[in-house]
Amino acid sequence: MDNISNIFHNDLLPSLGARANQSIKLRKFIISPYDSRYRIWETFLLVLVVYSAWIYPFELAFLRHLSWKLFLVENIVNSFFAIDIVLTFFLAYLDHKSYLLVDNPKRIAARYLSSWFILDVCSTIPYQPFGLLFNKHGNGLAYRTLNMLRLWRLRRLSALFARLEKDIRLNYYWIRCTKLISVTLFAIHCSGCFIYLIADTYPDPSRTWIGAAIPNYRSESLWIRYVTAIYWSITTLTTTGYGDLHAENPREMSFCICFMLFNLGLTAYLIGNMTNLVVQGSCRTRNFLCREIPSMLPLGLLQGISYLNKLGMKC
Repeated sequence: MDNISNIFHNDLLPSLGARANQSIKLRKFIISPYDSRYRIWETFLLVLVVYSAWIYPFELAFLRHLSWKLFLVENIVNSFFAIDIVLTFFLAYLDHKSYLLVDNPKRIAARYLSSWFILDVCSTIPYQPFGLLFNKHGNGLAYRTLNMLRLWRLRRLSALFARLEKDIRLNYYWIRCTKLISVTLFAIHCSGCFIYLIADTYPDPSRTWIGAAIPNYRSESLWIRYVTAIYWSITTLTTTGYGDLHAENPREMSFCICFMLFNLGLTAYLIGNMTNLVVQGSCRTRNFLCREIPSMLPLGLLQGISYLNKLGMKC
C-alpha cells in the first residue's frame, strides 16, 4: 500500500488544476506544466495574446502603412510565440486514461504535431517581411488579412478561463462575468474594425456609412475614426440604432445583416449565462454549504467537489 501511495503522490497530477506539494520527477529537459517558471511564462504569453486580440483587427482596418516601431514590436511578439512552439515539444502532458504525466519526448512531439502545431506555426509566421519583397511598406491588405491568423492565439485565453472556473479559491461568478465581458468587448472591437475596412475599401467614399456622416473622413485623426467605428458597433450591438450612422451600400448592408444575426446569438448567450449565474448561483452555494463538507479535505478533492457542484451534479 505504501508503494501505491507513493506512486499517487509523486506521479499523479493534482485534480482539476490544484498544485501538488511534491516535486514531480521527469526526464531531463522535459518541462512540467505545473512548474512555477512555466506558469510565469504562460502568464506573460497571455498578456501578448490580449495585445494580439486588439492590434491585428485594428491594423487590418486602420493601418495601411506599418511604422517601423510597430513592425519591430510585432516581430518581437512573434518571436516569443515561436519560442513557445519549441518549448511545447518539451512540455509534459497529462494522459487522460492513466492520469499520469507523459514525459516521453517522442510521444510529446507526436501529440503536438498531430494537434495544434500547424495552426501555431501559421499564426506565428512573420508575414510582413515577406510582404516587403512585393510592397515597400510590407503591409498590403493581403498580408494584413494573413495577420488575422494570429487570433488563433485566443485559444490560450479560453483554456485559462476553463482552468480558473475550476479553481475553488476563486469566485466562479466573477470569473464568468469577466469572460462574458471579454467576449463582448472583443466582438465590439472586431465589428467596428470590419465595418470601417468595408468603408475604406469601397470605391466611392461618399457612399459609405462613415463618409455620409463625415466627408473626407480619411483626413480625420486615427482616434476619431476608431471611436466612430466603435460607436457604430455598440449602437448596433445594443440594438439602439440612433440612425446617424447606417449602411449606405450593398457591402455594408450585407455585413450589417450578418452582424445583427450574430448579435441575436451573442445577446441570447449573454442573457442566458447571466441569468444562470444569478438564479442558480445562490441556490447551488446554499446546497453546497448544507452538505457540511469537511474543510480539512485536500485542495484537489475540494476543487473536484466544487466543480461538480457548479455543474449541478450530486457528490
